[in-house]
Amino acid sequence: MELMLSVYVPVFNHEKYIVQALDSILQQETEYSYEILVGEDCSTDNTRNVLKKYEKEHPGKLKVFYREHNMHHEEIRNSTDLRKRCKGKYIISLEGDDFWTDSKKIQKQIDFLEKHPEYLGVCHRCVVVGSDSKPNGEKYQECEFSEYSLKHYVSEIMPGQLATLMYRNPEKMQEIDKSLMYKSLIPGDRLIYFTLASYGKIFCMQDVMSAYRHIKNEGVSFSATLKYNFEQSENWNHEVCEYAKKIKNKESIKYAKLLYLRNIMIAVKQKDCTKRNAFRLFRKNDGNITTVLVYIRCWVNHHIFHKRIWV
Repeated sequence: MELMLSVYVPVFNHEKYIVQALDSILQQETEYSYEILVGEDCSTDNTRNVLKKYEKEHPGKLKVFYREHNMHHEEIRNSTDLRKRCKGKYIISLEGDDFWTDSKKIQKQIDFLEKHPEYLGVCHRCVVVGSDSKPNGEKYQECEFSEYSLKHYVSEIMPGQLATLMYRNPEKMQEIDKSLMYKSLIPGDRLIYFTLASYGKIFCMQDVMSAYRHIKNEGVSFSATLKYNFEQSENWNHEVCEYAKKIKNKESIKYAKLLYLRNIMIAVKQKDCTKRNAFRLFRKNDGNITTVLVYIRCWVNHHIFHKRIWV
């Protein structure tokens, strides 16, 4: 019998929330088979002991990888290693501090992908919560359209928060170049979105079926520790440009160059990059007049006309 879904759960210092996250998986009502892979990345709090206790209370329900050392700065990070281990036809991630709110989530998403082979993935909406697991009034930049594309991506709209996106296992699709997904770059979820959107369609359900925990002032999540670093950001955008050229997708190349130029312009404005260096970097990534025109159009649509889609 084919394993239908792999759920991978990267965990670091999620002592307060990991039980809620795992319970939300085990409480799923579905006819489909699934596995749960947990990566405990050498937490400095009591997360590891909580997980060991949870394993004893739920024997055989999940496979936990207790890392010997923290993998955050390694070429293969905790979440990337887990993703490579996934055996299911479909895969989905759930960070150790997020949780699912609909017990039919797995059933609904797999049903859709089984009936619509033309889609690479399917996502849905989420509610943003604080440390108390209650809505905090924030709105995630998720897709309000039925289909997600690169035009949404460059307009800073995500298909959905990562815990909402179920997609076909890349390891089972030879036609997809997976190299960008496995880069140790932050934010890593956007590398997944760019890869999928470069190769096919993502359907966006409008159901709210998960909770994304956003705590700005504490914690170890990306949103809690985010600090702008031009060198890292430039490298991230350069890698996306190189990937787009590698797969020879004209739309991906055009929008990757746009993202690169936009990042340079932000750096110049913030005085993190000189105009001379900005021009050098622009040329390094094969920027041309077309890229500039696309950037101007994007800027006008965003800042003057306040359009939802900027290109």
